[in-house]
Amino acid sequence: MNFECVKETGVVSIVRGVKKEELIPLVSALQEGGIKAVEVTCNTPGAIDMINQLRTHFDKEMFVGAGTVLDKETASLVIAAGAQFILSPHLSQEVIEVGNLYGKPVVPGAMTPTEVIQAIRWGAKMVKIFPAGVLGTQYFKNILGPYPHAQMMVVGGVNINNAADFLRAGATSLGTTDLFKAMAEGGTKEVIARSKAYLEIVQRVRQESA
Repeated sequence: MNFECVKETGVVSIVRGVKKEELIPLVSALQEGGIKAVEVTCNTPGAIDMINQLRTHFDKEMFVGAGTVLDKETASLVIAAGAQFILSPHLSQEVIEVGNLYGKPVVPGAMTPTEVIQAIRWGAKMVKIFPAGVLGTQYFKNILGPYPHAQMMVVGGVNINNAADFLRAGATSLGTTDLFKAMAEGGTKEVIARSKAYLEIVQRVRQESA
């Protein structure tokens, strides 16, 4: 499995602050619901071990990434633990360079047109528009005017009610904490159901524009 699954499925489940004993049941439920890409944020206690655990348990069945990667040292650590892609809340050339060096896709955070194009020039595979909830859906339409080939992941404030609007505005993929939060709200059944709901939204929106 490679980075193409992030674009194909259109959804990345962000996992933050999850307890170690809940990790495998949670990600198994995400997988059953059709999610193929998961991001463990580095501000989660034990994140490095969790990334390694997911890679060992799911092998090639899930695409496992590391989020909230703030510097090159952390980027190197998560890659050594098995992270297959890297996400950052800000634009960092050194993080992108480490990812490129080891052949791991990096999705850096950006907020301005200048940051978007700089990320692409430095070799980012996709740009994480953050915080998207503050910027709003119209922002994506505006960015695609001068940069029509930009691939953008929407992160920050994404939920089941606005997911379709972001996709219609031009977002390539949705990064959301909504799926892991479903575990506390309704257990693995709710995680599976919500995962399927997100993927159905992606398919429906893409069919509309086909």
